[in-house]
Amino acid sequence: MGFHKPNSVSLAGRGVLLLALLGVLLPAIFLGYLLQSKWLKPLTILEQIRHDGRLITITTKSATTYFDGPNGPAGLEYDLVSAFAKELGVSAEFIFSSDSKKEIAAKLRHGKAHLAAMGTTPPDAVRKLNHGPVYQQVTSQLLYRSGHVRPVSIEQLTSGILEVSSGSPEDALLQKLQQSGDLTLDWSASDETDFEQLMYLLDVEMVDYTVADSNLFAFERRHFPKMRVAFDLDEPRPLQWLSAHSKDDSLNREINRFFDKIRGNGFLQHSIDRYYAVADNMTIARSLTFWSFIADRLPMYELLFQEIAAQHDYDWRLLAAIAYQESHLNPDAVSPTGVEGLMMLTEATAETFNVADRTDPKQSIIGAIRFLKFLEKRIPEEISMPDRLSFILASYNVGLGHIFDARLMTRVLGGDADSWPDVRQRLPLLAEERFFSKLKYGQARGDEPVTYVDNILIYYDLLVWHTSFRNRNIDSPVASVQ
Repeated sequence: MGFHKPNSVSLAGRGVLLLALLGVLLPAIFLGYLLQSKWLKPLTILEQIRHDGRLITITTKSATTYFDGPNGPAGLEYDLVSAFAKELGVSAEFIFSSDSKKEIAAKLRHGKAHLAAMGTTPPDAVRKLNHGPVYQQVTSQLLYRSGHVRPVSIEQLTSGILEVSSGSPEDALLQKLQQSGDLTLDWSASDETDFEQLMYLLDVEMVDYTVADSNLFAFERRHFPKMRVAFDLDEPRPLQWLSAHSKDDSLNREINRFFDKIRGNGFLQHSIDRYYAVADNMTIARSLTFWSFIADRLPMYELLFQEIAAQHDYDWRLLAAIAYQESHLNPDAVSPTGVEGLMMLTEATAETFNVADRTDPKQSIIGAIRFLKFLEKRIPEEISMPDRLSFILASYNVGLGHIFDARLMTRVLGGDADSWPDVRQRLPLLAEERFFSKLKYGQARGDEPVTYVDNILIYYDLLVWHTSFRNRNIDSPVASVQ
């Protein structure tokens, strides 16, 4: 019998089958190994946030949390959360909610949001959530209008109209006070009024009292200069971020680390000062004077500001704020140094930007816009808003050269030359010989542009608020200063 030669075709088929089996088995074996390894362990909350590229935060729309400012979103909680998201390398996303205890807790526990930054005290129903570091203390305060008798205790509220928003923390506080003592409190809880509307009703004497957290009143009192605090209704309470409990606790640890950092580098205090120190600087007398001029003089020039600003793609309220700072909206104003007109242009600036008559309001406004745009083009592109606006305004006041000197000095002294808060801190040093003697543009009264920028930003904010309030068909406080 002869030798049988193997069939080469069948061997090839077996080889293909073997490779196919290996192609199935090896990935399965490898996957099984991965499942046993640390590589496929569930992501921590912090890792998941970084993987998804977004930090979702529950907040409210209010003056102390998140609001639409002249340069886009603003507010203390917006600033802090945005900085935290930047620290994590992700984008900040906000969802807006009422102060409903159950709603906040449910969204956090079900993963609809990562944290809550509400600008208010954590309610009792969410005590089982993680609480971040305390960054402010607030109290609930009873507010009344100047010119009326100030009540000194809650027992004195036997007459007069006390109104709050229905379902608000203030409404809940009054109910708690009612239930905890022998006193009888009468108040109205309205579904149709927010805090600003209540302040307006108090301002025009349609109600006698309302209740607000101290941080909200601290911000809003520049808008309503006749409002006064009668007394506190409770003890100081902490403000904290909330997040859901988790086994890894990674997010809560990172929140604590973040607050330690921003306390140490001054960012937290700077953020608080941005909204509250400015309000502190706006004294009652200054507020009343401002609203008086807005009532008496702004109507004469408002349409002119609007028309010229629209032609040059500018915000007319910023121009009006500069005009108020420069001349108190007086086209005939003249300074001892020779600047004159509504926008107080120097003779050299007027000549450079083709202004023939500085006392003509139209020419003055157009010249100011041309000058502002000239300055804006020369501010380095890497400086972004809102710092960019502050650099432009400071240059309008003291000159671009001195601002460049201040930026150089800031850099040499270890600060951030692109940060207005850092440069603002060093600007007064331009008056000291040990500094200005080494700088290109020499001596300057560096404290003046600091005050100048602070004032204009206050007036700009007030005008933005005033027009927004007016667009809601509600008079702003200009009606009550006549």
